[in-house]
Amino acid sequence: MPEYDSNFLAVPLPLPTFTPARVADILQSSNLAQGRLALYPNYAVVTDKRYRAPAFTVLHIDQSKFQPTVRSDKWQIDSRIGAEWQLDDAYYYKNPWDKGHMADRESAAWGATPRDAQIAADETFYYANACLQHANLNEDEWLALEQWVMKLNLVRNKKITVFTGPVFGDTPRIVTPAGRPAAIVPVGFFKVICFVDDASGALDVRAFLIFQDNEALNDLSGRKTFNYTKYQVTITEIEKLTGIRFDRAVYDANPLLFHKRKAAGSKLNVWSFPERIDINSPADIIDPGDIRVHVADDDVEVYIAAALVKPAGSAKDEWVSIANYEPKPVKVAGWKLTDRMGHAVTLTGSIPAGGTRVLRGTGLRPVKLPDTGGVITLFNAKGDRIDREDYTADEVKASVRPKQNENLPINFHTYRTQLRPD
Repeated sequence: MPEYDSNFLAVPLPLPTFTPARVADILQSSNLAQGRLALYPNYAVVTDKRYRAPAFTVLHIDQSKFQPTVRSDKWQIDSRIGAEWQLDDAYYYKNPWDKGHMADRESAAWGATPRDAQIAADETFYYANACLQHANLNEDEWLALEQWVMKLNLVRNKKITVFTGPVFGDTPRIVTPAGRPAAIVPVGFFKVICFVDDASGALDVRAFLIFQDNEALNDLSGRKTFNYTKYQVTITEIEKLTGIRFDRAVYDANPLLFHKRKAAGSKLNVWSFPERIDINSPADIIDPGDIRVHVADDDVEVYIAAALVKPAGSAKDEWVSIANYEPKPVKVAGWKLTDRMGHAVTLTGSIPAGGTRVLRGTGLRPVKLPDTGGVITLFNAKGDRIDREDYTADEVKASVRPKQNENLPINFHTYRTQLRPD
């Protein structure tokens, strides 16, 4: 990338700017292109002096030129930026924080030849391109989003531009190596994915936030605290959290709505603004014109309370417990419980006040609970989403008790009574 190519997608895509309050935080230097861009093969970085981290990265991807590469892991200081504005190995030593690529290695690994792609991949290993990212997030939810981008099949000319960066909060965690100034851990990360839709020929955008701060998540989710939560969001929400200002075309091309729009809300089944769609699989991502699933989590106190994902005996002994915390019985006839792949079981009858319904054996089929991680969703008879829970392979592994010959369920509501079937 000898310079930022604003016409890479064959439609104009200017670089983001910053609010006046954020401008002073951005590194300006005569060593950098346009005074602020550190240019690398296929991507560029704008550095935030306040946090010693990328304010954002911009990565151009050409899916038609991906090449196999070898991971180098040779992290370096970029002298053009200066060591004082980068977090080196000391900040990642013996703690749960990975050097999380903002412009990721695999997506940058493209070029006319294998050598070009290998150089591009190696050049992602600069501390200027990294943030303090929890190992579990880096290797799971964040990786899944990067893989989705690489395989995106809606794209004209196989070209994608991705803006990525950290989000910092008001009550941060810090990392303080011996004798070094403290570094603030991001509460989350954003990705804004831009491409030209192959069918319409128009600019299209998908925007995401992934949080890694439990305190922030507790505020966001209300009733529940998740370890990591991935949302599809509006451009405006990212702008408000970061002080970055994207081009108006990017704002207009995003399918989610920030401001209340009655006509569009009615047509698309949107009743809460700004929109924030929680994502567990690519099927959850909203495309232009998609009708939204109404999220009724707060309408009724019925939850997916627990699941035995890895029984000590046969896989037929898997179960899912649904709990009714309402002070009255709730009719669940016609409700559906689904897995990540969309397999569904239909419920009957009702659940008494304070009671549970346990689905197991043939009563759970064809819903599957894979040991590698999964998603369980509960819908009412109208198709409204009542609850959704996800679990990871690590949680399944932690539930195994071989010495006791009794594996434990995964409880999704730990502040409630721990639930097991009778």
